[in-house]
Amino acid sequence: MPVTIERFLDPWEAHVVKARLVAEGIDATVANDQLSMTNWPLSYAVGGAELQVPDEDSARARAVVEAYHRGDFERELVDAGYVAPPDPDACTCGAHAFAIPWRERILLVLTFLLAGVTFPTHAGGRCTTCGRLRA
Repeated sequence: MPVTIERFLDPWEAHVVKARLVAEGIDATVANDQLSMTNWPLSYAVGGAELQVPDEDSARARAVVEAYHRGDFERELVDAGYVAPPDPDACTCGAHAFAIPWRERILLVLTFLLAGVTFPTHAGGRCTTCGRLRA
């Protein structure tokens, strides 16, 4: 039975971590990633993309995810010369908590409400040439 070990608002990040889990020999899947890609305001409501692993591998998978959040794998890439070193002014505490400012929350709600409006599939009203109602 798969268990959710982490949730990501960015579905691409979830797939990156999934690839690392697969490289470690853990069978991982990402759920709700298509929803996050097609309707990102709704992805906030469902909690984003879910990284899932089999129950028996959850302890090992959580350790890999914690190492990812600490930046252990990024340090491997920096040491190998594949990526530039991180910004020294960036957060290095290892936390992956996020906060959405209240102005952005209002914008998200308004965007969701506007994007959720159903528009008619055909033109209605009066003809601009003859003035009759559309049949």
